[in-house]
Amino acid sequence: MATIGMHFGHDAGAALTDADGYHVIEAERRLGLRHVCGGNGDFPRAVAGWLAELRQRAVSPVTRIAVADWYTPVCRVLPPALVELVNEDARWTATGGTALTDVVTRVIKPLDWPLAKELGDITLTAVRHHYAHAGLAYYTSGARKALVLALDGTGNYAECGMVCLGDGDRLTPVMSFTNRTGPRFGLVYEALARRIHGSQFDTGKLLGLTATGQTDPAVLPVLRAMLVPQSTRRASPDLYEQLDEDQLSGSALRYADTWWEYDPYSGGYLDAGLVDSSDDDVVHSFGSVFPDEIRTADGRGTPVGTSPEDRVCRDLAATLQTAVEGDLTRLVTGISQLFPSYTTLCYAGGCALNITANSRLAECGQFTRVSVPTCCDDSGIALGAALVVADPADRPALLGRTAAASLAYAGPPLSGLGEPGGDPAALAPDLVRRLRGLGLTVQRPIDEEELLRSVADLLADRRCVAWLEGGLETGPRALGHRSLLVSAHWRGARRYVSQTIKSREWFRPVAPICPEEVADRYFTGPLDHTEAMLFAVRVRPERAWELAEARHIDGTARLQTVRPDTHPLLHGLCHAVAARTGLPVLINTSANGGGRPILNDLDEALQLLTETALDAVVLPEHRLIVE
Repeated sequence: MATIGMHFGHDAGAALTDADGYHVIEAERRLGLRHVCGGNGDFPRAVAGWLAELRQRAVSPVTRIAVADWYTPVCRVLPPALVELVNEDARWTATGGTALTDVVTRVIKPLDWPLAKELGDITLTAVRHHYAHAGLAYYTSGARKALVLALDGTGNYAECGMVCLGDGDRLTPVMSFTNRTGPRFGLVYEALARRIHGSQFDTGKLLGLTATGQTDPAVLPVLRAMLVPQSTRRASPDLYEQLDEDQLSGSALRYADTWWEYDPYSGGYLDAGLVDSSDDDVVHSFGSVFPDEIRTADGRGTPVGTSPEDRVCRDLAATLQTAVEGDLTRLVTGISQLFPSYTTLCYAGGCALNITANSRLAECGQFTRVSVPTCCDDSGIALGAALVVADPADRPALLGRTAAASLAYAGPPLSGLGEPGGDPAALAPDLVRRLRGLGLTVQRPIDEEELLRSVADLLADRRCVAWLEGGLETGPRALGHRSLLVSAHWRGARRYVSQTIKSREWFRPVAPICPEEVADRYFTGPLDHTEAMLFAVRVRPERAWELAEARHIDGTARLQTVRPDTHPLLHGLCHAVAARTGLPVLINTSANGGGRPILNDLDEALQLLTETALDAVVLPEHRLIVE
């Protein structure tokens, strides 16, 4: 029987798992509002329709509904029993301890739930936030034995992470982390992102900014004490490195007019004052406000600005990234040594979007494989919740290298093309008439080979195309299904697609796409982890000039490799462009306007075409090129 999962917090959505596969609905892409939660916009009115859509797609009756336990109180369609569980059950809200296995799933009653009457006879189960992250990471990886780690800013109860052991169909929680003691990788990163870029959701921008700064050795131990206080480091030396007290003594953080001196007992700054505070206060103090000034042990004061153009902000970003990478690698290595027979790491949560840190984990020597799902952030929580309560038969069988592709494109097809689910060839004539009626030029190549030649000609001629193919990507990154593409061979390509068309900041990275079989000619690093842009590789020094438009400022690249069996047209396009330019590398960024979610409607794509410098929209399955 099929299982549906739901998530009502930010990056809300619903998802289905059954033997036939996954289907993921991300609310932001239906409602046009980034990071939407269950209380935003039209979510309460729309969610019943999404559930009906998922039930219709299921190959068997839906008998289980899973709801993640992190939610927004303003949502009008919450199960009352979920609210009661989170707000009144002290056992459920506890973190850590030996009874963790008893507080990761709980069957609750669907009484008085507005959506229950639409769902029929179902079993309703609440799923702990980080257990949903862990379930997504493990059950979509194809692994049958793995160490599973979830890390993010926070879930409920100031919890910020969980460690589980995956064995066959079982996923056993063994460790929980809390923001009271650390690690606060996600929270502190969010706080600095909010200060510099204006939003806690701008951590991706902050990661891009890190390449423009330099690590400050004097500030580094201060940031490390913010991430994990010295008291925690002393208590768990197998997981954390102790800091040099001489590098912390006399240091302090200023928030407005108040200085928080380094406290040797707690080994931190705010920690001593937050001992008796509520969970919400702890999360807010570390995650919402970054210090206005940092005083280092040598007495130097560093006022913190609020602009990415400020050199201090850029150096702070670089220093924080250095701190996170070092302490994260030490933590994961320590956990691995506690469970040495688990040689695969499955990793999820918002922290797993930090691609340079991911590469450190892939190259640390502890694991034969590091698996990160495309929707590792909260956009995957609904599916993760569904997977942990589903019968094993309702989790798709993942063989070989199919796991990544099965999840990556589990979103709905492009809308606005005509009859949903209709034959593309049959729909094409009506679509051509409609597009030409709008005054657009439409090419209809006779076959795929001619299509690739025509698009390659555009790219070689320094044009940008929106390539819209197949199911929508899950997670925040376009992976060749809702992508803006330019060829990497010409100077100015990055600026054209990133700044001219999308109005993005100058320091934001773009991502190269390259055929897998030639990737090692241009890049080095964990090339066996590059199917989904979740790991950073390095451009070969001898290719630095040739790939100047595709690499980031620090010489890294967020590479996606493509194969003919999983991406036949995109793989062929890379080679067709190479035949014209000598370079089989395309630059990819998501198809969307500034500040909007990745598009999934033809009208939105046409708006991008007519209102920006975008040159063409390509619909490969319909063999149409619209200019």
